[in-house]
Amino acid sequence: MSMYVELLTRALAEWPSEIRDDGLVEYARTCRREMVRTSSRRQKGAYAALAAEIAYDRALVKLCLAHDVPVAPDDFSHPEQERRTLERRLAERGLDLVGTA
Repeated sequence: MSMYVELLTRALAEWPSEIRDDGLVEYARTCRREMVRTSSRRQKGAYAALAAEIAYDRALVKLCLAHDVPVAPDDFSHPEQERRTLERRLAERGLDLVGTA
């Protein structure tokens, strides 16, 4: 198991149960915007970028589960690739996360 998959799995175990439905969609969009913003700023550092990625991927997994999109933390051994795949599958269901970043 990769370190990223382990971190994501731990983050999923700490998911706040009150985030769901429309709040989950907005939370995922907010996390994605933060991930994009943080990754484009070198001064934030690697830890901030990693935390933003984990936060977004955790929200993405929960959103996929809520919309019957097959997903598993183990699929994130290549996070960027898995992210694109899941974002595309959600867009096919009418949830565009990429166009809102």
